Amino acid sequence: MCPIDTQQWAITDQRLRSLVAVAKDLRNKYQDDLDSKKKMGLALQERSDFLWYELLVSYSTWGGSRGSEGLIEDEKRYQQVSYEELKKIDAKEDRINRLRQIMKDAKVRWFNKKAPMLAQCFEKIEAMGGLTEANTTLLNKKSAAEMMKFLKSFPGIGSKYASNIMMDCYHPLFRDRIALDSRVRSVSKELGLDFKNYSNHENFYLSVAKEAGIEGWELDRLIYGHTDDFLRFLRMVD
Repeated sequence: MCPIDTQQWAITDQRLRSLVAVAKDLRNKYQDDLDSKKKMGLALQERSDFLWYELLVSYSTWGGSRGSEGLIEDEKRYQQVSYEELKKIDAKEDRINRLRQIMKDAKVRWFNKKAPMLAQCFEKIEAMGGLTEANTTLLNKKSAAEMMKFLKSFPGIGSKYASNIMMDCYHPLFRDRIALDSRVRSVSKELGLDFKNYSNHENFYLSVAKEAGIEGWELDRLIYGHTDDFLRFLRMVD
């Protein structure tokens, strides 16, 4: 019997066992990939443009991950909206127009809405003294709660993206976290689970990770990269 309180989460023991089992199996199968992501994440913190890079990642994937391919993975486009390039533009409206056009070309969803919000993020960083100062302020926070509060002060960044930003860099304070995106929610839907709030939803998956003997970070990245494997395995359960 799994030690997780199945009644609390309104899930059968059999389904819970299946979820734990697939998490263990996939972690073993993709261990090398996870280790590689951890190393790349730790290197992210060393980027001089870390915070701006992660804000662009967040905005490009907000509403669909396709935008990341066009904006983040396309080096030429990324450079056109890099922090240093935007600093060369004096007029706020011209900066917004640059963001709007590049995001449109990158097929980022809702680019008209996002461009002025990203410009506000830029201005907020400038008001802190610039990107180096903002990066230092974030990474010097002493707790996950302080980091979350800092990140959520930026337009468009809620709990999910605030968690994901720090999980991307495999920060020690965010290795037992789950960023609740559409993929995680699809697994919850398959399980027939409906949570009242973000905290309860995250805590359920953290309990699954603990039972599987893996980090919350690992479970999060496994679901993100292998959602279909989770869903296929769960659909085999009576």
